[in-house]
Formats: sequence, structure tokens, C-alpha cells
Amino acid sequence: MFTIDGIQWPYPCQIERVAEVTASDISGMLLDRSYFNDVIGTYLQYTITIAVPLNRRDDYSVIYEALTNPVDGHSFIVPYNQGVLTITGRVASVSDVYVRLPDGGTYWKGTKFTLIGNHPSKQMSLGEVLARGRSPLPEVAEMAVGDMYTYTENGWVKTEFVDADEIYY
Repeated sequence: MFTIDGIQWPYPCQIERVAEVTASDISGMLLDRSYFNDVIGTYLQYTITIAVPLNRRDDYSVIYEALTNPVDGHSFIVPYNQGVLTITGRVASVSDVYVRLPDGGTYWKGTKFTLIGNHPSKQMSLGEVLARGRSPLPEVAEMAVGDMYTYTENGWVKTEFVDADEIYY
């Protein structure tokens, strides 16, 4: 069972998941021949194949239309270990099979889609970053060159300095 954008679909399905531990562009072999692995986080990818009963063709069409809607992401609730996980993710591909019966009847079946999380499902906490001797970075969506942040008891705070080029003595 899974949920797309708040709508629960109780139909039989097969779900395959892949956890991709993604490294940044600065990862790689160092001069001492050790590997530097700068991990950004773990991104989950689910491939779901749905078995919607023939008498529920309207639901099948609704699911297909939702999955093929060209949006930046959907909210999915999917199985994760012994519970569930909410992922905001994009639909990477959708496929299904068109069946034509000998009597002329037709139907679609076997919708299969792949969703990929837009954000890492797992990443190091600030304490883990510091314990590993790494440089902590603020979680700020838009930074400009020259911005400075200081970590305080209230979290990351942008520090403002007076431009010394404009001060005359």
C-alpha cells in the first residue's frame, strides 16, 4: 500500500527500493592513494508496480494521470523497514501495458513507476560532521559570495559586517 499526494491506494503492488549513498564532486582519490568520500546523503528510490483490478479502471486512470502530471514533486508515503516513510520525490518514469482481448475489449494494466527522493532521506547531523573533523555548513538555500554564518545556540545565524571600504578615518 502507498499514498500519492494524500490519496491512499490500497491495491496490490510490488515495491522495490534502492538506497543510493551519494558523494559530492570533491570525493575522489587523494595523493596518498586513500579515497576521500564526501557523502552528501542517502537518496531513496522506489520502483512500484501496481495491480489495479479490472473493475476499477477509473482509479487506474486517476493514478496514471497523477503520476504523469508534470510537477516538480509529489508527496509519497511508502513502506520503510517495519513502518512507513514520507518522501517528497519526483516521478522518473511511468510505464504500463495495453491489452486487447479477442472479443475487442481493451484495458491498461501493470502500471510501473519510479520515484526518486528530492532530498536525502539520511544525512549527517551537525554533531556527526564535527566529530569526523569536517567543516560544518549552514543549511541555507541561497547564499551569496561573501556571506558569513556563525553557529550559535540558536543555530546558524548570518553575520553582518560593515563594509570596511566605506569607512574613513
